[in-house]
Amino acid sequence: MKEEIKELTSLEDFKIVYGVFSGPPYNEKYTEEELEEIFMEYQAKGYIYGAYRNDQCIGLIALERGVKADQPVSFQDENVMYLADVAVLDEYRRKGVGNQLMWYGVMKSKALGYERMYMRTLENGSMSYGIALKVGFKQIPGSFQSVEKERMDGRVDSMQNIFLDIDLKSLNRSDLQNGIKLVSPEKSIER
Repeated sequence: MKEEIKELTSLEDFKIVYGVFSGPPYNEKYTEEELEEIFMEYQAKGYIYGAYRNDQCIGLIALERGVKADQPVSFQDENVMYLADVAVLDEYRRKGVGNQLMWYGVMKSKALGYERMYMRTLENGSMSYGIALKVGFKQIPGSFQSVEKERMDGRVDSMQNIFLDIDLKSLNRSDLQNGIKLVSPEKSIER
């Protein structure tokens, strides 16, 4: 079953889905205020889309326009979209929802005129890494970033992140048709 993907405008839906990062394997700690700030930042700097099943938000993808200043990547004169987050509720993982959201983000970004999309992720222990490779993302050589995160148990861990990107201009008709089938067989990405 393909989920309906639409703009996510509810802070409560966002908090529920984003809460997966507080569970294994991430165990990141967020206050209510931090979650609200993240939601508002995504709305101000980009787009948030939710995957809905029976009017329940079960996953999300957050996209931000441009390159984040605190990240060690640069792109030559290209219109760039940053894939900030993909999250899926535990009970819906490994059912294609993350794949559907990732393809939606890629196709939506291309439809909006972006030429390249990039993301930051863990090479090991990240659910989005494998999906990104299937979609066509490739690792950006030499781009790493250490990020500190407070865990639910109070520890502060340093995580080594890698960066991946995809050239949206090079996606061919076959790539896009396969993505459309994964997103929704009867719906267009133009909403």
